[in-house]
Amino acid sequence: MEGLETLTDAIAKQTAVLASLVQKQQQEQPAMNGWLHTKTPNTVFDATRLHGLGGIWSGAGLERDVVTAYVRPRGILSVLPRLPSVSEDPRFGILTGYTDPEGTEPTNACDDAPAGYQKACEITAKFGMLRADTKTIEMDKVMLKANRGDHTDLILRGQVLGMQNITPAGLSQDQILNIVTMSEMVTAAIGIERKINGAVWTSTAAGNFGFPGLDYQVATGIVDAQSNTTCPAVDSDIKDFAYNDVCGNALDIVEYLSMMEWYLGWNADSMGLDPVQWIIAMRPNLWYELSACWPCRYMSNRCTNLAGTNLVSINDGTSVRERDDMRRRMVIPINGTEYPVVVDTGIFEHNNANNANLNAGQFASTIYMLPLTITGNFPSLYMEYVDYRGATVDTNLLRGTEPFFWTDNGMFSWAMEFIKWCYKASLKIEPRIVLRTPHLAGKIENVRYTPLQHLREPDPDSPYHYDGGVSLRNPGTRYAVWL
Repeated sequence: MEGLETLTDAIAKQTAVLASLVQKQQQEQPAMNGWLHTKTPNTVFDATRLHGLGGIWSGAGLERDVVTAYVRPRGILSVLPRLPSVSEDPRFGILTGYTDPEGTEPTNACDDAPAGYQKACEITAKFGMLRADTKTIEMDKVMLKANRGDHTDLILRGQVLGMQNITPAGLSQDQILNIVTMSEMVTAAIGIERKINGAVWTSTAAGNFGFPGLDYQVATGIVDAQSNTTCPAVDSDIKDFAYNDVCGNALDIVEYLSMMEWYLGWNADSMGLDPVQWIIAMRPNLWYELSACWPCRYMSNRCTNLAGTNLVSINDGTSVRERDDMRRRMVIPINGTEYPVVVDTGIFEHNNANNANLNAGQFASTIYMLPLTITGNFPSLYMEYVDYRGATVDTNLLRGTEPFFWTDNGMFSWAMEFIKWCYKASLKIEPRIVLRTPHLAGKIENVRYTPLQHLREPDPDSPYHYDGGVSLRNPGTRYAVWL
């Protein structure tokens, strides 16, 4: 398969060629029996019916415009590059330093002088796998309408896809109210978006499907990938705010963030890695609380007399303007430099249900400082994905009978399964997050905040996720002599 195929074209192709594949399996290649189906569709239509009897949009008199109330995930994936790869076990080299020269100082010019060694560390990365399926779709049911009042020209107002830029090509939300197959595929894509939103941060390398998230890469105790020798020169800067309030007086968030920025900036400058493009990442509620007190704290930091009394009097709108500007432009000034702020709903959030250090209404999470690029605009933090185009040499031998296809430059793979008139689609992506410079990354853990109101969440497991409504409507009562 050459070039980027849209799902509409690809599905049409697969539908045509799979009929011949089934015939070949039965007549010409009995040894391949069972190869097509590893997990078959159901034999009944269990996808969300859009129209027809029981369809969720089949109500008589429904207006054409449908407004969404679905909250999309958002976060760091909107700024990370996505690079293809087929390397299962990559190695990234880091020059960690030089040993102290050993030997005695020479007496004469041609005597041996002390000599040392160069030291290095290799780090690695691991692919994970994220999967989502559609429900089973029955081909001869998708075109049915309940009656003349069941209109299939509905228009969605709002967005359900695209915030993460992790959306397979060809998926159009314009048709998810009218075309069942598109609706089911978008539902599968939304499942992938939700999963990867949290996995970027909290995923572990355990098992065959996990990849290490940033919580496990922005860390100390980093080791050489070959020898398991510790590489402290590559360790990140980790600070603990010990569940103190972000705007409280026990610990000063300006001191912590300023010190982390100074420490990491010193590393970059001393190592010759400047200029570095950093971002500050945190949860949305934490950013709102931090931005409320940052201007005052930032302007008055260490402005005290010997008695500890603050010498700065704030009696005009300067702090308010600074706060509003920070929120509007999504930036934070630290040590005289403005850094972009990325709010991310995938960062793990502690609450009183999962952490005994917090009371009801209190939350805690982590603030990250992450390097996107280093000198020469070299990428130091990015997402890689298994490039499914690499299988083309092999799949071409199937002569167009393969029940799968790729989209988006090989980032997504779809597999189609059929039983007579029933079919389903499966979606797969195998990503990993690569942090080439852990020594330029830092985080402040356990920062507490108490918002007046918690924002809605895209994660269905969150108590702040709201949906409601129905996935199947009562088809109503019909009367006829034959009933």
